[in-house]
Amino acid sequence: MLAKIHPPGCLHAAARWFPLVFVLVMFVGAARPASAGGLKNDSGGWIMLFGSGAVDPTSSRLGRLRWWFDLQPRFTEDSDFNQLLVRPGLGYTFGNASLWLGYAYILTDPAARASFEEHRIWQQLLYSRRVRSLGLQSRTRLEQRFVEGGSDTGWRFREFVKVAHPLGFGGLGLAAYDEVFFDLNDTDWGADPGLAQNRLFAGLSWKPSASSRLTIELGYLNQFIRNENRRDPMNHIASLNFLYSAP
Repeated sequence: MLAKIHPPGCLHAAARWFPLVFVLVMFVGAARPASAGGLKNDSGGWIMLFGSGAVDPTSSRLGRLRWWFDLQPRFTEDSDFNQLLVRPGLGYTFGNASLWLGYAYILTDPAARASFEEHRIWQQLLYSRRVRSLGLQSRTRLEQRFVEGGSDTGWRFREFVKVAHPLGFGGLGLAAYDEVFFDLNDTDWGADPGLAQNRLFAGLSWKPSASSRLTIELGYLNQFIRNENRRDPMNHIASLNFLYSAP
């Protein structure tokens, strides 16, 4: 029989600082600089499907081992296909936190060049908790990126914070998150150290019932991307998110 695992004390301390971390990350996202040439505004639509659950919820040994899968088709403003992301992973939970390791495949079809593939290995620390009616979540992710046509490995750091608040009627709620991306090294395919992009989302959420494991979010996603020596893209995206948490 496995001994009960308690989350490290540092995680309890982190929970007290979570609101401040959220505000700081939101501030960093809002303070993104524009290039000298201004912003290049565009629009599109993203569909995000997220799922996670225990590998074997009935097992005392495997109950803490969890699977992760997300699928994201992305489209430009004229409804053309732009990108597809497939990301599976495995994690281990302890208290309100979990550690993850996974793989991601990305197919990108930009308007100005031929389509290309990217492969990633990723590691992340996920932490979730409730403070009264608020649902809080942070995700710290490190990625190793392998892009078609390049020989260098790109290292990228991502910090994500989210807050959700139920409205108390009809299963509706509010959801907002911000995610900041930092490239950590130069690569021969175009990455360079520093702020890479920021994603800021705000919208409505809906649960079909109080016991439902599915949450649907619909809202606006603002994506800023830093481009050296070119106009920085600012994408205005309609985002439809499906989040499913299995037992």
